[in-house]
Amino acid sequence: MSTIARPLVLLVSCLSLGLALPACGKSRSGGKQAKARTLSVKVGGAAAPGSVTANVGEFDPNADVTLDLDKYGSERPDEFEVQQAFFAQFEAIDGCVVDHKRRAGLEDDAVLTGDVALAVKLNPEQSTPYGVNATMPEPYAEADNLRDCLRNAAADAPYPTYDGPSVVVDFEFELDPGYE
Repeated sequence: MSTIARPLVLLVSCLSLGLALPACGKSRSGGKQAKARTLSVKVGGAAAPGSVTANVGEFDPNADVTLDLDKYGSERPDEFEVQQAFFAQFEAIDGCVVDHKRRAGLEDDAVLTGDVALAVKLNPEQSTPYGVNATMPEPYAEADNLRDCLRNAAADAPYPTYDGPSVVVDFEFELDPGYE
C-alpha cells in the first residue's frame, strides 16, 4: 500500500503572519508510490444523470463588506484549525479526481495536471462556509462535475467557528499529484 505524501505547507493569515506546518499523509491503495501533493493556504436546476452538483454556493469576492462592530468581535479563525479542517478533505478531493477520470474514460494512472485555487468564505457562526469558489486549471476549466465535486469537498470540511467577521481563505493545490 502506498501513501500520498503531504509535504510542508505554508499558511499565511490576513494579518500577514507566516506559519509553516507539516501535512499529514493519507494512505491510498495501489502498487505505485504517490507523488507529493503541495498546498499553499492564505487566510484573508436538475442535474444530469451521473453529474455532480455543488451543495454550496459561490460568492462575489469583490462585493463590498459591511462590518457590524456590534454583531462581531475581533477574533479571526485559528489558522491551524482551518488548515487541519481542509487537510481532512484530501481523501474526498482525491475521490473527485478518480471519479472524473472514470467519467472521462481515462486510465487510473493518468495524471490531471495543473493547480486548483479554492476560495472559501468562512461563516464565523457555523462550520459550514458561506460559499466556495473554484478556479480550475485550463484543461479542466469546463469540467463542471469535477469543479462542483471539489467545491463540495472543501465545503464539507469542519471549519472552526469564531467571534469575528467572515474571512476568505484561499487554498491552492496540485489537482492530481499522480504516482511515481
